[in-house]
Amino acid sequence: MRPRIAVLFLACLSLAVTFVLTISTAQAQTNLTFTTIDVPNAIETDCNAINKTNVIAGFYVDASGVDHGFIRTNGVFRFLNFPGATGTLAYGINDSNQVVGWYTDTSGIQHGYIFAAGKYSSFDVPGSTLTNAWTITNTGTIVGAYTDTSGVFHGFVKIGTKYTTIDFPNSILTESLGLNNLGQMAGIYDDSNGNEHGFVRTSNGKFSSVNFPGATVTASDRINDTGEIVGLWGTSTSGPFHGYTRIGTTYTSVDVPGATETRTRGLNNAGVIVGRYSDSTGLIHGYSAH
Repeated sequence: MRPRIAVLFLACLSLAVTFVLTISTAQAQTNLTFTTIDVPNAIETDCNAINKTNVIAGFYVDASGVDHGFIRTNGVFRFLNFPGATGTLAYGINDSNQVVGWYTDTSGIQHGYIFAAGKYSSFDVPGSTLTNAWTITNTGTIVGAYTDTSGVFHGFVKIGTKYTTIDFPNSILTESLGLNNLGQMAGIYDDSNGNEHGFVRTSNGKFSSVNFPGATVTASDRINDTGEIVGLWGTSTSGPFHGYTRIGTTYTSVDVPGATETRTRGLNNAGVIVGRYSDSTGLIHGYSAH
């Protein structure tokens, strides 16, 4: 995981925050059928999002260590490479097969992009030094994260040409990772001890924390229209990590059989999940499961 450091003083909560105090439970993985997804000859394959027709967006790393985005439809890959970029990552896809992610330019700067109708469009949050796009809804709303001139991460929402900054109250790091078609958001923030927590933000702007029971690290990557959340959890900031789903207040851990680490990255409204796992040799594979 990319290191994230933030300060969150939980004793002084902003009035804008609502923490829902419920009793959360965790259970072992239920019966899931896993399918490994590998781009041929790749040294790493990551599956990051899936839409209603099970089209998957993700990226792979080639033998030279270069990142390339992809869309996988019925087992067939289409590769995404932003023109002139040194690397391209795909992280979000909607039901119209519009894809968002980010690319790295020749100066090493990351910019957001959207791929739609065969064309690439670049965008940056105004005043940012880095822009990462994570999710695009069916109406074209995009969420992601950016860094300001001080290097601090903030979440953002992009509707047309208008950007809105998203910050978990009292934190110095926020990343907006998922957004469903009802306006509910999932993401991450860090506390003053450097521990990572997930969050959910309702359509009217109220936040609540997401913490896998017993974990020291929790990330909430996506939320679908039924309110189901997926992400990862771990008992150490250095991993290994496990995937999870949360339905209501019940968390279910997700681990690919035989894997040394599993991360759950995306899901659709039917509850089909996608992500990545590491095998015993350290090779990273993509997967889907239902």
